[in-house]
Amino acid sequence: MNQHKRAAVAFLVMGVVYVLIGIPLSVAFGRGFGAPLFWLASGSLAAAWFLERKASSLR
Repeated sequence: MNQHKRAAVAFLVMGVVYVLIGIPLSVAFGRGFGAPLFWLASGSLAAAWFLERKASSLR
């Protein structure tokens, strides 16, 4: 597994963790409290998508 693929997997896992933590926090404390986690999740998923594309183009 090359470094771009590993980085893509790491960002994907981080994005999923942010979403799984953000949903209960949003329900418990309101949207304003969980919103930053959803922004972090979308950034992590975008980075994972970019690195996955980069890894597949290097083959």
